Amino acid sequence: PTRIRTVTVMPGDVVLGKLGVVVFIPPHLAEQVVTTSEIVRLRDMFGHQRLREGKYTAGQIDARWSDEIERDFSKWLNDHINELPVPKEQIQKYLKDRTW
Repeated sequence: PTRIRTVTVMPGDVVLGKLGVVVFIPPHLAEQVVTTSEIVRLRDMFGHQRLREGKYTAGQIDARWSDEIERDFSKWLNDHINELPVPKEQIQKYLKDRTW
């Protein structure tokens, strides 16, 4: 292990550096972090598209989504599953397993 300021970095940690920030992710959490970030990315893409279309307000998109928006998001994922920057299999798993 090594210490960088107040952070202890262990062998095997995943290192993510971006825009002057470095994050160390324990290896047992790496897959979950990547999957969650991809889901957030898809939700952001959906939200921006719906805002441009005028379907929802910023307040609706930036707050906890209603059941209607969640259903619309699921439909949007299925309708665009082959066009999205996340593998189809990962989206299908997300739709099956999601709890939020």
